[in-house]
Amino acid sequence: MNEDNPVALITGAATGIGAASARLLAAQGVRVAVCDVNAEAGTALAAEIDGMFLPCDVTDFAAVEAAVAACEADLGVPDYAHLNAGIMTVPTGDTFLAIEDVSAEQYRRIVGVNLDGVFHGVKCLLPKMRGKGGAITITASIAAFGMLPIDPMYSATKHALVGFARSVAEANAGGNVRVNVICPGVVDTAIVPDAFRDPATIMPPEELAAEVVDLLRQGANGEVRAKVTGRPAFVVAPIDVNA
Repeated sequence: MNEDNPVALITGAATGIGAASARLLAAQGVRVAVCDVNAEAGTALAAEIDGMFLPCDVTDFAAVEAAVAACEADLGVPDYAHLNAGIMTVPTGDTFLAIEDVSAEQYRRIVGVNLDGVFHGVKCLLPKMRGKGGAITITASIAAFGMLPIDPMYSATKHALVGFARSVAEANAGGNVRVNVICPGVVDTAIVPDAFRDPATIMPPEELAAEVVDLLRQGANGEVRAKVTGRPAFVVAPIDVNA
């Protein structure tokens, strides 16, 4: 890793969790590539933190590959990657969508963003990052450990991310790139349905960003960490991924 001029690449970085993580990393001297489909917000954030905006639809492998290549060319190979882009099936404001009413397009979209997007990121980044070392932190959810009747597909993709990340971590055990997962409770972002916006339980993105950055900097390979507002984070899955 390059501790003097570290580089971070964040997907879903224009707003919410990604933006909070980008601001915190930048405040710590990290040069950040802001990757998102939201060009207006992404460009503004990149200017604010003296970073670099890269248009990136994570569902498209070629777009992810191009963003990683552009980051490498202008900033360098990332030391840190936060694969954070994610959506819910239900539109913001709705409280329930029966699984039989989920269209093929909605199904493909949520799998494309939440699962394909992470696969694309790891596939592009891991071979490059092995040359210098670093960490890849994936945003899942506490929905990965229970039921979410309001959105079964969201829960399914987050379950899949935990299994994917732990398996990749074990496949790369002993290497110099750590792969781990952050599983937040309800965070105050645009995708959260109105029914979940309880002021007592909703988490500011900045609170979660502190855990993301800690995982990137010193989290263990294979670590799966959960965080809900107002409580210390805790490891959900054993760091020993063979346990």
